[in-house]
Amino acid sequence: MTANFKLFREIFFIVLIGVLLVVRFVNIDVENEQIKLFVFYYSIAIGAYLFSKIRFTNAINPISIFVPFLFLLSYSFIRLSDQQVPYSWKTFSIINISIFSYLFFASLHYDYKPIKIFKFNNSLRRKFIFFICIMTYLTFVLECYLFGFVPIFNILNSSLYLETNDKLIPFLHYFIVLNSFIPAWLYIYYKEKIISKKVFRILLLGSIFILLNYLSRQVHLLFILSFFISYLYYNKLNMKSLFRIVVVVILVFFGVGYLKTDSEMTISASEYFRILAGVSNDQVSLFEAVFVEYSSKRFSVLDAMVNLSDKINYLGYGIYTFRPFLSFFLFEKIGVVQRIPELNSEVRVGTFLIDPYLDFGIIGVFIINSFYGYLSARYYNQFKENRPEAIIKFSIIIFCVFMGMFINYYNSMLIWLGFIFNKMLIGGLKSENKFI
Repeated sequence: MTANFKLFREIFFIVLIGVLLVVRFVNIDVENEQIKLFVFYYSIAIGAYLFSKIRFTNAINPISIFVPFLFLLSYSFIRLSDQQVPYSWKTFSIINISIFSYLFFASLHYDYKPIKIFKFNNSLRRKFIFFICIMTYLTFVLECYLFGFVPIFNILNSSLYLETNDKLIPFLHYFIVLNSFIPAWLYIYYKEKIISKKVFRILLLGSIFILLNYLSRQVHLLFILSFFISYLYYNKLNMKSLFRIVVVVILVFFGVGYLKTDSEMTISASEYFRILAGVSNDQVSLFEAVFVEYSSKRFSVLDAMVNLSDKINYLGYGIYTFRPFLSFFLFEKIGVVQRIPELNSEVRVGTFLIDPYLDFGIIGVFIINSFYGYLSARYYNQFKENRPEAIIKFSIIIFCVFMGMFINYYNSMLIWLGFIFNKMLIGGLKSENKFI
Protein backbone atom coordinates (compact mmCIF):
# COMPACT_ATOMS: atom_id res chain seq x y z
CA MET A 1 0.00 0.00 0.00
CA THR A 2 1.56 3.34 -1.06
CA ALA A 3 2.03 6.28 1.30
CA ASN A 4 -0.28 8.45 -0.83
CA PHE A 5 -3.09 5.92 -0.62
CA LYS A 6 -2.67 5.63 3.16
CA LEU A 7 -2.86 9.40 3.47
CA PHE A 8 -5.95 9.54 1.23
CA ARG A 9 -7.60 6.86 3.36
CA GLU A 10 -6.84 8.72 6.58
CA ILE A 11 -8.17 12.05 5.25
CA PHE A 12 -11.28 10.31 3.88
CA PHE A 13 -11.93 8.75 7.29
CA ILE A 14 -11.53 12.10 9.09
CA VAL A 15 -13.82 13.87 6.60
CA LEU A 16 -16.39 11.09 6.98
CA ILE A 17 -16.39 11.58 10.76
CA GLY A 18 -16.94 15.31 10.20
CA VAL A 19 -19.88 14.67 7.88
CA LEU A 20 -21.46 12.25 10.38
CA LEU A 21 -21.05 14.82 13.14
CA VAL A 22 -22.74 17.50 11.04
CA VAL A 23 -25.66 15.13 10.38
CA ARG A 24 -25.84 14.45 14.12
CA PHE A 25 -25.88 18.18 14.93
CA VAL A 26 -28.68 18.80 12.43
CA ASN A 27 -30.73 15.98 13.96
CA ILE A 28 -30.49 17.46 17.47
CA ASP A 29 -31.41 20.95 16.23
CA VAL A 30 -28.04 22.73 16.52
CA GLU A 31 -28.11 26.23 14.98
CA ASN A 32 -26.66 26.63 11.47
CA GLU A 33 -24.20 29.33 12.58
CA GLN A 34 -22.65 26.96 15.12
CA ILE A 35 -22.38 24.19 12.53
CA LYS A 36 -20.64 26.57 10.09
CA LEU A 37 -18.04 27.49 12.70
CA PHE A 38 -17.54 23.82 13.51
CA VAL A 39 -16.99 22.99 9.82
CA PHE A 40 -14.55 25.90 9.39
CA TYR A 41 -12.27 24.97 12.30
CA TYR A 42 -12.67 21.24 11.63
CA SER A 43 -11.36 21.98 8.12
CA ILE A 44 -8.37 23.83 9.63
CA ALA A 45 -7.64 20.72 11.73
CA ILE A 46 -7.78 18.53 8.62
CA GLY A 47 -5.51 20.94 6.76
CA ALA A 48 -3.00 20.95 9.62
CA TYR A 49 -3.00 17.15 9.72
CA LEU A 50 -2.50 16.92 5.96
CA PHE A 51 0.37 19.42 6.09
CA SER A 52 2.00 17.55 9.00
CA LYS A 53 2.04 14.33 6.96
CA ILE A 54 3.63 16.14 4.01
CA ARG A 55 6.10 18.21 6.03
CA PHE A 56 7.33 15.45 8.39
CA THR A 57 8.03 11.76 7.86
CA ASN A 58 6.88 10.66 11.34
CA ALA A 59 3.25 10.33 12.40
CA ILE A 60 4.14 11.98 15.71
CA ASN A 61 5.53 15.42 14.87
CA PRO A 62 5.29 19.07 16.05
CA ILE A 63 2.14 19.78 14.02
CA SER A 64 0.27 16.47 14.32
CA ILE A 65 0.37 16.69 18.13
CA PHE A 66 -1.51 20.00 17.89
CA VAL A 67 -4.27 18.58 15.66
CA PRO A 68 -6.36 16.95 18.47
CA PHE A 69 -6.57 20.36 20.17
CA LEU A 70 -7.88 21.85 16.90
CA PHE A 71 -10.55 19.14 16.62
CA LEU A 72 -11.66 19.80 20.21
CA LEU A 73 -11.72 23.53 19.49
CA SER A 74 -13.99 22.96 16.48
CA TYR A 75 -16.36 20.88 18.62
CA SER A 76 -16.56 23.67 21.21
CA PHE A 77 -18.53 25.84 18.76
CA ILE A 78 -21.46 23.42 19.12
CA ARG A 79 -23.23 24.80 22.19
CA LEU A 80 -24.83 21.71 23.72
CA SER A 81 -24.56 23.11 27.25
CA ASP A 82 -26.52 25.99 28.73
CA GLN A 83 -23.21 27.16 30.19
CA GLN A 84 -21.57 27.65 26.77
CA VAL A 85 -21.59 31.09 25.18
CA PRO A 86 -20.75 32.66 21.78
CA TYR A 87 -17.15 33.86 21.78
CA SER A 88 -16.27 37.55 21.66
CA TRP A 89 -14.18 38.98 18.83
CA LYS A 90 -11.21 39.23 21.21
CA THR A 91 -11.47 35.54 22.07
CA PHE A 92 -11.61 34.72 18.35
CA SER A 93 -8.47 36.84 17.86
CA ILE A 94 -6.63 34.98 20.63
CA ILE A 95 -7.66 31.61 19.20
CA ASN A 96 -6.65 32.47 15.63
CA ILE A 97 -3.35 34.13 16.54
CA SER A 98 -2.44 31.19 18.79
CA ILE A 99 -3.16 28.69 16.02
CA PHE A 100 -1.26 30.61 13.35
CA SER A 101 1.81 31.43 15.47
CA TYR A 102 2.19 27.88 16.81
CA LEU A 103 1.71 26.14 13.46
CA PHE A 104 3.96 28.56 11.57
CA PHE A 105 6.93 28.27 13.92
CA ALA A 106 6.40 24.53 14.45
CA SER A 107 6.72 23.99 10.70
CA LEU A 108 10.17 25.61 10.41
CA HIS A 109 13.54 23.85 10.68
CA TYR A 110 15.94 24.74 13.51
CA ASP A 111 19.41 23.75 14.63
CA TYR A 112 19.00 20.58 16.63
CA LYS A 113 22.14 20.69 18.81
CA PRO A 114 21.19 20.97 22.52
CA ILE A 115 22.80 23.63 24.69
CA LYS A 116 25.53 22.17 26.93
CA ILE A 117 25.11 23.16 30.58
CA PHE A 118 26.12 20.15 32.69
CA LYS A 119 28.97 17.73 32.00
CA PHE A 120 28.30 14.46 33.82
CA ASN A 121 30.15 11.21 33.17
CA ASN A 122 28.24 7.93 33.29
CA SER A 123 29.34 7.16 36.84
CA LEU A 124 27.95 10.46 38.09
CA ARG A 125 24.76 9.98 36.08
CA ARG A 126 24.30 6.59 37.72
CA LYS A 127 24.78 7.99 41.23
CA PHE A 128 22.40 10.85 40.51
CA ILE A 129 19.54 8.60 39.29
CA PHE A 130 20.07 6.34 42.32
CA PHE A 131 19.84 9.39 44.60
CA ILE A 132 16.58 10.53 42.95
CA CYS A 133 15.11 7.02 43.24
CA ILE A 134 16.08 6.73 46.91
CA MET A 135 14.60 10.15 47.73
CA THR A 136 11.41 9.18 45.87
CA TYR A 137 11.09 5.95 47.89
CA LEU A 138 11.79 7.75 51.19
CA THR A 139 9.25 10.47 50.39
CA PHE A 140 6.67 7.81 49.56
CA VAL A 141 7.26 6.02 52.86
CA LEU A 142 7.01 9.29 54.83
CA GLU A 143 3.79 10.30 53.06
CA CYS A 144 2.27 6.85 53.65
CA TYR A 145 3.08 7.32 57.33
CA LEU A 146 1.21 10.64 57.29
CA PHE A 147 -1.70 9.10 55.36
CA GLY A 148 -1.90 6.24 57.83
CA PHE A 149 -2.14 3.71 55.00
CA VAL A 150 -0.73 2.74 51.61
CA PRO A 151 -3.08 4.38 49.04
CA ILE A 152 -3.15 1.51 46.55
CA PHE A 153 -4.69 -0.77 49.19
CA ASN A 154 -7.55 1.74 49.60
CA ILE A 155 -8.02 2.43 45.90
CA LEU A 156 -11.82 1.95 46.01
CA ASN A 157 -12.21 4.61 48.70
CA SER A 158 -14.12 7.42 46.92
CA SER A 159 -12.55 10.10 49.18
CA LEU A 160 -9.00 8.77 48.78
CA TYR A 161 -7.83 11.70 46.67
CA LEU A 162 -8.94 14.30 49.22
CA GLU A 163 -7.55 12.31 52.16
CA THR A 164 -4.08 12.05 50.64
CA ASN A 165 -3.82 15.37 48.79
CA ASP A 166 -3.98 17.39 52.02
CA LYS A 167 -1.05 15.51 53.58
CA LEU A 168 1.62 15.78 50.88
CA ILE A 169 5.03 16.89 52.18
CA PRO A 170 6.13 20.31 50.80
CA PHE A 171 9.30 20.28 48.65
CA LEU A 172 9.93 16.55 49.23
CA HIS A 173 6.82 15.78 47.20
CA TYR A 174 8.66 17.14 44.15
CA PHE A 175 10.47 13.78 44.08
CA ILE A 176 7.10 12.04 43.69
CA VAL A 177 6.31 14.45 40.85
CA LEU A 178 9.67 13.64 39.21
CA ASN A 179 8.80 9.97 39.45
CA SER A 180 6.66 10.36 36.33
CA PHE A 181 9.93 10.70 34.36
CA ILE A 182 11.99 8.07 36.22
CA PRO A 183 10.84 5.00 34.19
CA ALA A 184 11.86 6.72 30.93
CA TRP A 185 15.20 7.86 32.38
CA LEU A 186 15.86 4.31 33.59
CA TYR A 187 15.03 2.88 30.16
CA ILE A 188 17.39 5.34 28.47
CA TYR A 189 20.16 4.42 30.93
CA TYR A 190 19.54 0.73 30.31
CA LYS A 191 19.63 1.11 26.52
CA GLU A 192 22.76 3.27 26.72
CA LYS A 193 24.38 0.61 28.98
CA ILE A 194 24.70 2.97 31.96
CA ILE A 195 22.77 0.56 34.22
CA SER A 196 22.26 -3.19 33.96
CA LYS A 197 19.02 -4.93 32.99
CA LYS A 198 18.61 -6.23 36.54
CA VAL A 199 18.97 -2.76 38.09
CA PHE A 200 16.60 -1.35 35.47
CA ARG A 201 13.89 -3.87 36.31
CA ILE A 202 14.18 -3.44 40.09
CA LEU A 203 14.08 0.37 39.99
CA LEU A 204 11.33 0.35 37.34
CA LEU A 205 9.04 -1.86 39.48
CA GLY A 206 9.59 0.41 42.50
CA SER A 207 8.87 3.52 40.45
CA ILE A 208 5.66 2.15 38.91
CA PHE A 209 4.41 0.91 42.29
CA ILE A 210 4.77 4.43 43.70
CA LEU A 211 3.05 5.96 40.64
CA LEU A 212 0.03 3.71 41.18
CA ASN A 213 -0.41 5.11 44.68
CA TYR A 214 -1.14 8.66 43.51
CA LEU A 215 -4.42 9.56 41.78
CA SER A 216 -2.90 12.15 39.47
CA ARG A 217 -3.96 11.92 35.82
CA GLN A 218 -1.22 14.39 34.91
CA VAL A 219 1.56 12.31 36.47
CA HIS A 220 0.20 9.05 35.03
CA LEU A 221 -0.19 10.54 31.55
CA LEU A 222 3.31 12.02 31.62
CA PHE A 223 4.70 8.64 32.70
CA ILE A 224 2.90 6.84 29.84
CA LEU A 225 3.95 9.42 27.24
CA SER A 226 7.60 9.69 28.28
CA PHE A 227 8.04 5.93 28.56
CA PHE A 228 6.29 5.36 25.22
CA ILE A 229 8.43 7.98 23.47
CA SER A 230 11.60 6.47 24.98
CA TYR A 231 10.50 3.05 23.72
CA LEU A 232 9.71 4.54 20.31
CA TYR A 233 13.20 6.10 20.17
CA TYR A 234 14.93 2.71 20.47
CA ASN A 235 12.39 0.38 18.83
CA LYS A 236 10.23 0.08 15.72
CA LEU A 237 6.74 1.51 16.13
CA ASN A 238 4.03 -1.14 16.02
CA MET A 239 0.57 0.27 15.25
CA LYS A 240 -1.09 -2.35 17.45
CA SER A 241 1.11 -1.27 20.33
CA LEU A 242 0.26 2.37 19.63
CA PHE A 243 -3.45 1.54 19.69
CA ARG A 244 -3.04 -0.22 23.03
CA ILE A 245 -1.21 2.81 24.44
CA VAL A 246 -4.04 5.13 23.33
CA VAL A 247 -6.62 2.83 24.95
CA VAL A 248 -4.61 2.72 28.20
CA VAL A 249 -4.27 6.52 28.24
CA ILE A 250 -8.03 6.96 27.80
CA LEU A 251 -8.81 4.36 30.48
CA VAL A 252 -6.35 5.94 32.93
CA PHE A 253 -7.66 9.44 32.24
CA PHE A 254 -11.30 8.56 32.86
CA GLY A 255 -10.61 5.82 35.40
CA VAL A 256 -8.72 8.15 37.74
CA GLY A 257 -11.45 10.74 37.24
CA TYR A 258 -14.02 8.16 38.30
CA LEU A 259 -12.06 7.30 41.45
CA LYS A 260 -11.99 11.01 42.35
CA THR A 261 -15.78 11.15 42.27
CA ASP A 262 -18.42 9.43 44.33
CA SER A 263 -18.94 5.97 42.85
CA GLU A 264 -22.28 5.48 44.63
CA MET A 265 -24.41 7.43 42.15
CA THR A 266 -28.16 6.79 42.05
CA ILE A 267 -28.56 8.06 38.46
CA SER A 268 -27.21 6.85 35.12
CA ALA A 269 -23.81 8.02 33.89
CA SER A 270 -25.45 9.82 30.94
CA GLU A 271 -27.78 11.76 33.21
CA TYR A 272 -24.99 12.51 35.68
CA PHE A 273 -22.73 14.02 33.00
CA ARG A 274 -25.59 15.96 31.40
CA ILE A 275 -26.29 17.56 34.78
CA LEU A 276 -22.57 18.16 35.39
CA ALA A 277 -22.10 19.71 31.94
CA GLY A 278 -25.30 21.78 32.13
CA VAL A 279 -26.90 19.98 29.18
CA SER A 280 -30.70 20.14 29.17
CA ASN A 281 -31.19 18.35 25.83
CA ASP A 282 -32.04 14.68 26.55
CA GLN A 283 -30.87 13.72 23.05
CA VAL A 284 -27.26 14.46 24.02
CA SER A 285 -25.43 11.18 24.67
CA LEU A 286 -23.00 10.28 27.47
CA PHE A 287 -20.07 10.57 25.06
CA GLU A 288 -21.15 14.05 23.94
CA ALA A 289 -21.80 15.23 27.51
CA VAL A 290 -18.30 14.10 28.56
CA PHE A 291 -16.78 16.06 25.65
CA VAL A 292 -18.78 19.14 26.62
CA GLU A 293 -17.74 18.96 30.28
CA TYR A 294 -14.05 18.19 29.79
CA SER A 295 -13.39 20.20 26.63
CA SER A 296 -16.04 22.50 25.14
CA LYS A 297 -16.86 24.37 28.35
CA ARG A 298 -13.17 25.18 28.81
CA PHE A 299 -13.35 27.54 25.82
CA SER A 300 -16.38 29.31 27.30
CA VAL A 301 -14.33 29.83 30.47
CA LEU A 302 -11.55 31.21 28.25
CA ASP A 303 -14.04 33.71 26.79
CA ALA A 304 -15.26 34.76 30.25
CA MET A 305 -11.70 35.32 31.50
CA VAL A 306 -10.76 37.31 28.39
CA ASN A 307 -13.81 39.56 28.79
CA LEU A 308 -13.18 40.10 32.51
CA SER A 309 -9.50 40.94 32.02
CA ASP A 310 -10.46 43.48 29.34
CA LYS A 311 -13.12 44.99 31.57
CA ILE A 312 -10.67 45.66 34.42
CA ASN A 313 -7.65 46.34 32.12
CA TYR A 314 -5.68 43.49 33.72
CA LEU A 315 -2.09 42.51 32.89
CA GLY A 316 -0.15 39.98 34.96
CA TYR A 317 3.32 40.90 33.59
CA GLY A 318 4.60 37.32 33.89
CA ILE A 319 2.93 35.95 37.03
CA TYR A 320 1.29 33.21 34.93
CA THR A 321 4.19 32.50 32.57
CA PHE A 322 6.75 32.29 35.40
CA ARG A 323 4.46 30.63 37.95
CA PRO A 324 6.96 27.88 39.00
CA PHE A 325 9.58 30.50 39.87
CA LEU A 326 7.10 32.45 42.00
CA SER A 327 5.80 29.25 43.58
CA PHE A 328 9.26 27.92 44.48
CA PHE A 329 10.18 31.12 46.32
CA LEU A 330 6.72 31.32 47.95
CA PHE A 331 6.06 34.77 46.47
CA GLU A 332 2.34 34.10 46.24
CA LYS A 333 2.03 32.65 49.75
CA ILE A 334 3.72 35.65 51.37
CA GLY A 335 1.73 38.11 49.24
CA VAL A 336 4.49 39.53 47.02
CA VAL A 337 2.32 38.78 43.98
CA GLN A 338 -1.38 38.06 43.85
CA ARG A 339 -3.70 36.60 41.24
CA ILE A 340 -7.32 37.67 41.04
CA PRO A 341 -9.44 34.59 41.93
CA GLU A 342 -11.71 35.08 38.89
CA LEU A 343 -8.58 35.05 36.69
CA ASN A 344 -6.92 32.05 38.33
CA SER A 345 -6.43 29.87 35.26
CA GLU A 346 -5.42 26.83 37.32
CA VAL A 347 -8.73 26.82 39.18
CA ARG A 348 -11.06 28.03 36.42
CA VAL A 349 -9.45 25.84 33.72
CA GLY A 350 -9.67 28.05 30.63
CA THR A 351 -7.28 26.20 28.26
CA PHE A 352 -3.61 27.02 27.73
CA LEU A 353 -4.58 29.96 25.50
CA ILE A 354 -5.49 32.27 28.39
CA ASP A 355 -2.18 32.63 30.28
CA PRO A 356 -0.19 34.47 27.58
CA TYR A 357 -3.05 36.94 27.15
CA LEU A 358 -3.44 37.57 30.89
CA ASP A 359 0.28 38.26 31.22
CA PHE A 360 1.11 40.30 28.11
CA GLY A 361 -2.04 40.84 26.02
CA ILE A 362 -2.31 40.08 22.30
CA ILE A 363 1.43 40.55 21.68
CA GLY A 364 2.08 37.95 24.38
CA VAL A 365 -0.29 35.52 22.66
CA PHE A 366 1.76 35.76 19.46
CA ILE A 367 5.23 35.66 21.05
CA ILE A 368 4.60 32.88 23.58
CA ASN A 369 2.72 30.58 21.19
CA SER A 370 5.45 31.16 18.60
CA PHE A 371 7.93 30.08 21.27
CA TYR A 372 5.88 26.94 21.97
CA GLY A 373 5.93 26.12 18.25
CA TYR A 374 9.68 26.74 18.13
CA LEU A 375 10.29 24.40 21.08
CA SER A 376 8.14 21.69 19.49
CA ALA A 377 10.12 21.77 16.23
CA ARG A 378 13.52 22.11 17.92
CA TYR A 379 13.01 19.20 20.31
CA TYR A 380 11.54 17.07 17.53
CA ASN A 381 14.67 17.67 15.44
CA GLN A 382 16.85 16.73 18.40
CA PHE A 383 14.77 13.59 18.86
CA LYS A 384 15.36 12.65 15.22
CA GLU A 385 19.10 13.34 15.38
CA ASN A 386 20.38 10.85 17.98
CA ARG A 387 19.90 13.09 21.05
CA PRO A 388 18.50 11.02 23.96
CA GLU A 389 17.85 14.11 26.08
CA ALA A 390 15.17 15.10 23.54
CA ILE A 391 13.14 12.02 24.49
CA ILE A 392 11.85 13.65 27.66
CA LYS A 393 11.78 17.14 26.16
CA PHE A 394 9.62 16.12 23.22
CA SER A 395 7.43 14.02 25.56
CA ILE A 396 6.88 17.12 27.67
CA ILE A 397 5.83 19.13 24.63
CA ILE A 398 3.33 16.43 23.60
CA PHE A 399 1.96 16.38 27.15
CA CYS A 400 1.61 20.18 27.32
CA VAL A 401 -0.17 20.35 23.96
CA PHE A 402 -2.48 17.46 24.84
CA MET A 403 -3.35 18.97 28.22
CA GLY A 404 -3.75 22.40 26.63
CA MET A 405 -7.50 21.82 26.47
CA PHE A 406 -7.45 22.27 30.28
CA ILE A 407 -4.67 24.53 31.53
CA ASN A 408 -1.21 25.72 30.55
CA TYR A 409 1.25 23.07 31.73
CA TYR A 410 4.18 24.81 30.06
CA ASN A 411 4.38 27.02 33.15
CA SER A 412 3.91 24.31 35.80
CA MET A 413 6.48 23.14 38.33
CA LEU A 414 6.10 19.56 37.08
CA ILE A 415 7.32 20.57 33.62
CA TRP A 416 10.10 22.89 34.72
CA LEU A 417 11.52 20.23 37.06
CA GLY A 418 11.35 17.72 34.21
CA PHE A 419 13.41 19.97 31.94
CA ILE A 420 16.01 20.78 34.62
CA PHE A 421 16.59 17.23 35.88
CA ASN A 422 16.51 15.83 32.35
CA LYS A 423 19.30 18.21 31.35
CA MET A 424 21.38 17.01 34.31
CA LEU A 425 20.67 13.28 33.84
CA ILE A 426 20.60 12.91 30.05
CA GLY A 427 22.21 16.10 28.71
CA GLY A 428 25.25 15.44 26.53
CA LEU A 429 24.44 11.81 25.69
CA LYS A 430 24.87 11.01 21.99
CA SER A 431 23.21 7.74 21.05
CA GLU A 432 24.09 5.32 18.31
CA ASN A 433 21.65 2.73 19.64
CA LYS A 434 18.37 4.01 18.24
CA PHE A 435 15.80 2.83 15.70
CA ILE A 436 14.44 6.09 14.22
